[in-house]
This record gives sequence, structure tokens and C-alpha cells, in this order.
Amino acid sequence: MSILQIHKLFVSSHEGWDAFARMQASSLKLFVFLVVPFSLIPPLMLEYAGHHIGAVMLPDTSAQAWRTAALFFLIAELITVPLMAWAIKSVANSKGVACDYHDAFMLAAVAPVPLWLSSLALFSGQIALIVAIALLGLAASVTLIFRGAESILKVEEGLEAFDIAYVVTALGLIAWALLVMLGLIPALA
Repeated sequence: MSILQIHKLFVSSHEGWDAFARMQASSLKLFVFLVVPFSLIPPLMLEYAGHHIGAVMLPDTSAQAWRTAALFFLIAELITVPLMAWAIKSVANSKGVACDYHDAFMLAAVAPVPLWLSSLALFSGQIALIVAIALLGLAASVTLIFRGAESILKVEEGLEAFDIAYVVTALGLIAWALLVMLGLIPALA
């Protein structure tokens, strides 16, 4: 699948997703070549924002505190993806959908990409823009979960895919809120 075809993951439940599934990438390969590189973006942006936005808004917070928060944030992200894969598998199985861990991991690996990319808004330093881009990233992730549930998990009923996406999104929001709080530790300390 080409990077130029990424938009198809958002608009179609099959065209882009079928190409993504045909890659036959193992969970380890997805983790190393998709999850790790993209999950590096938010911690790096957190460190950048700590030195720029944080230095203005929270001048008493040390650079070491921002570095520590970024490290913990990265570790938490890397742990969250396999846990979300397990949650997706569990939710799908509870709805009567036969789903293996690899399929769930594929969905868990690609769904947070818009959230990871939304952290690039921290370059702007504009709080309203940062929040707007983060919400847009969240909406894009929800769309990926819904489309992926239909294609990767092979859920043929739209309502069932929506139900799975709803539960997975709720769990993802909890994880996202915990990650955001982890990133704000220097500000709260």
C-alpha cells in the first residue's frame, strides 16, 4: 500500500483497507515500522512544546521534567497499542465476531496515526488550533476504527461495526485521556 492511498482508509471500508490487509505484515513488523515511528512524534512534540509553550506558560517547570514526561508518554503509547489490540479482539469476540489478535493489532496500529500526527499542531503554539487539530485527529481515528471494523474484522453489518467502533472508541478515549494527563505531569507537578 502506497502512502498516497492512505486517504482511502477514511472513505471506503474495503478499497484502502483491502490493500492494507494484503501487505501481510506481521504484528512485530507493524509495531516496528508503523507504531514506533509514529508514536515518537508526540513525545518529541511534547518536549518541543515544553521548551517553547511550556517555558512561557509554566516558567518554573524544568526541561528535565518535560523530558521525563515525554519518555513516560512514549512508553505508555508503546504499551497502549498492544493493549488496544487485545481490547479490540475482546470486544469483537463478545459481539460474536471471529477476530484473531493479528487483525485486531492491525486496526490498533493504524487507528491512532491521526492522533499521533495531530501532535504536530504543537509547533503553532496556538492553544485553540492545537485543540482543534487534536479533535480533528480524534474524529479521524474514530473513522478509521469504524472503517477498519468493517474491513479488517470483516463485520458485514454496519450497525454491528458501529457498535464495536463505539466501545473501542470509548476505551481509546480513556487511554487517550490518561496519555494526555501523563504528558501534562510537568505542568501538574
